[in-house]
Amino acid sequence: MGGVLALPAQAENGIDLTYTSRVVGEFHQLRSDSPFAAGLARTGFGRDNGRFEEEVRGKLGPVSLLLTGSHSGQEGQKPKARLVANEVFIDFGSGADRFTVGKKILSGDVGYGFRPIDVVQREARMQLIPKTLEGIPNLMWEHYSGQQAWSLILANPDQNRGADASKDGSLTLRYYNRIGATDLHGVARYSSRYHLETGAAFSSVPESSLEIHGSFLIQQRGERTVPIRLPANANPILLLARSADDPNILVSESLKNPAKALLGATWTTDNGWSVLAETWWDGTAPKPSDWQNLARQTQIRNAMLGMPGIPAEGVSGALALSTRMFQNPSPTRRGNLLRVSWTDPAGSGWSTALDVLQRPQGGGWTATLSAAWVADKLRIEGGYRRYGGTTNSFYRLLPERQVFFAGFSLAF
Repeated sequence: MGGVLALPAQAENGIDLTYTSRVVGEFHQLRSDSPFAAGLARTGFGRDNGRFEEEVRGKLGPVSLLLTGSHSGQEGQKPKARLVANEVFIDFGSGADRFTVGKKILSGDVGYGFRPIDVVQREARMQLIPKTLEGIPNLMWEHYSGQQAWSLILANPDQNRGADASKDGSLTLRYYNRIGATDLHGVARYSSRYHLETGAAFSSVPESSLEIHGSFLIQQRGERTVPIRLPANANPILLLARSADDPNILVSESLKNPAKALLGATWTTDNGWSVLAETWWDGTAPKPSDWQNLARQTQIRNAMLGMPGIPAEGVSGALALSTRMFQNPSPTRRGNLLRVSWTDPAGSGWSTALDVLQRPQGGGWTATLSAAWVADKLRIEGGYRRYGGTTNSFYRLLPERQVFFAGFSLAF
């Protein structure tokens, strides 16, 4: 979403910049029967939020820039101002070889709802109106030869293990080849967190109205966040939080050789309709038993509320900390996505989409209806997302029931 204001022609002076303005709002509603209710005041769940962004992108001499200044606020919290250098890099070279030094967005894969081989940027998918991605500091060498290309990327060269996988120091080899109507991708990455990750992907267009894609990745090591595991006869007091950031409520579980896979297809028509279907597997996501364990522990914590000698702060703190399990990059191992979208072929600027994501094995479902209208450099968009499922399914455990969202931009 964005409006763009071009500066006066200055490319001849080595300056070519554009501006983008964004206003985004999200309006969240909690579940009245959430089992985490006693701890939600300590979290960001259920809080309406908004942000105003000014973005500058383009070139300043040999340097490519993407800068974002934002002023954001969340219900019950103080507003925050932030300036982010999303991209700052120099690209140079000649002939078949190109070199990049700096900070650059490096996302890429063939999937829509899930991207197994996006091992460098690790972009979060299925967001409402996402913020501009923040690039990865890197040194990159790219080589092009006919229909083939490869790149060698040294990411976060000053880091070993960062706050998350996208901030880890790593060395990645990416390969691309086009054979007829099929694009082929390959990737190999090494980091201290996951060790070796290798994968491949394809996207093929057998006819003009049909596209088929798939992706696969295997990791030498993986990890996921799961609830603490206690023996059946353990003292329930062990489920209480002993500090504001008790590390024993949730634990990081190490995995050996987890795999990720996706298969999907897109069908389009001449009258503006498009149907996308995808199914995937993520071996690094929590198992159904992990969510069942969280549900049991939450019931035990709620039962302790008001008991003599049981500190209420310990119960509410444990409930709040346990909601961090919802921050797993993939909440469940399996996912099935159906997306039906329409863009007016007459050029009126209207488009709309319905996304239904179903999580098998008791994960529940989420449905998102969105619409947008674009006229020159004006864009207005909005939508509604609803979460549902059976009792103790992932989307029923999620403290929120629904979200309304809207965005506006204007070029001037």
